[in-house]
Amino acid sequence: MSDFLIRNADVANFEDLSTSRKDILIEDGRFEKIADRIDPSPYPHASIIDAHGMLALPGFTDCHSHVYQTFIKGPLDDLVITDWLVRLFTFEDYMTDEDYYYATLLSCLSALRFGTTTINEMGGYEHLDASLQAFEDAGIRVTFGISTTDVPENEVTPIISIDEAIARSEEVYKKCHGRNHGLMRASVAPAGLPAVSGAMARALKAWADQRGLIYHTHLGEGKMETERVAREYGLGGEAEALASLGILDEKTLLAHSIWLSDHEIDIIAQSGAIPVHCPNTNMKISDGIPKIARMLEKGIPVAMGCDGEASSGTKDMIREGKAGSYLQKAVTLDPTVMDAGTTFKMMSLNGAKALGYDDLGEIKEGFQADLVLVNMEDDLSLTDRDHRIGNLLYAGTGHAVDTVFVAGNLKVRSKKIQNFDEESVLRKCNDLIHKLNVRTGYVKE
Repeated sequence: MSDFLIRNADVANFEDLSTSRKDILIEDGRFEKIADRIDPSPYPHASIIDAHGMLALPGFTDCHSHVYQTFIKGPLDDLVITDWLVRLFTFEDYMTDEDYYYATLLSCLSALRFGTTTINEMGGYEHLDASLQAFEDAGIRVTFGISTTDVPENEVTPIISIDEAIARSEEVYKKCHGRNHGLMRASVAPAGLPAVSGAMARALKAWADQRGLIYHTHLGEGKMETERVAREYGLGGEAEALASLGILDEKTLLAHSIWLSDHEIDIIAQSGAIPVHCPNTNMKISDGIPKIARMLEKGIPVAMGCDGEASSGTKDMIREGKAGSYLQKAVTLDPTVMDAGTTFKMMSLNGAKALGYDDLGEIKEGFQADLVLVNMEDDLSLTDRDHRIGNLLYAGTGHAVDTVFVAGNLKVRSKKIQNFDEESVLRKCNDLIHKLNVRTGYVKE
């Protein structure tokens, strides 16, 4: 692991949207020293990066993802959710280990390129080893769990028993937890009600609690599904059902969290569970708009997620944050909700804490050195050096990201992925995607 001295970075303050010019010393994967000026002479082995004019941000945390979907973005466009799910599972059945490896790698490299350093993945089991190897090779931080279901929602829903779900979780734990110098962690990730029975949900939560792991699930994503759960459980909705099952606590992440009553939001606030806002997916497949403004008002530290690219179309967390902020302003008619500082914290610190890190998500001495440097000098949209943080969110994209560190490891420099030939990766992925499209019959040879 190399050490770095970053000179003249403009460190962002999300509380008042100010910046302060600082030198940042990274040693052994952590922020060792942050000061107005750091004399380089005591650190002869540190590589020096001049970040003059660059905005310094903590690495982004994508708290809900299905990375393999990067290979099936086009075929799932403009479909209603029932058809979308059937086609998704159909494509999954045709994917090989090689497909999964490169789909995962491509998504991880895209996330890194746009400043995301941590991914919370709800993945598949059939190609587990290929997926985990791709995460390791990409060098991104990941919490990984297997999506499980035991209640069929359609004719192609993959069904397994509770015992098999536990066995698969054990396998993920043994193969993943602590891997790649601690960058990889295990979780449990049942798909969510109504495709998961109450018995499976309880069993997986108990198993996760025994090991101190995150419980990651979908919540209230579809109106019809939420109404079905309410009828089956005789309660107000999915959040009430999860609360009755003993699932909700500070180690529970709730992707989407759209169809919730105000009472259920109060239940989530009291439990400590963390909703994950995925606005681009919610818009593209017409799920609906969650009450994020009310959640924030209740003190819930909502996190952000890019979801799978088959639904969101992007791994650009800045685009995700912008979409989320705009939606909340529109539905509340209040331009102050999800302001720039709040949104950036949702994209970084909130997500890191939700995943159980107490030393991640801030540029702070002693914290793990996940760092993003943004070059705003070569983008005609990113003018006004006095208001850079807000302008980056509302006028920018992840393409402005110049440099990315994960645990002190340099992953992106001058907008180029390090240690990978991007052109070769893209050629390989496009070839595999075309072959997959042909195998599934959606494209002719």
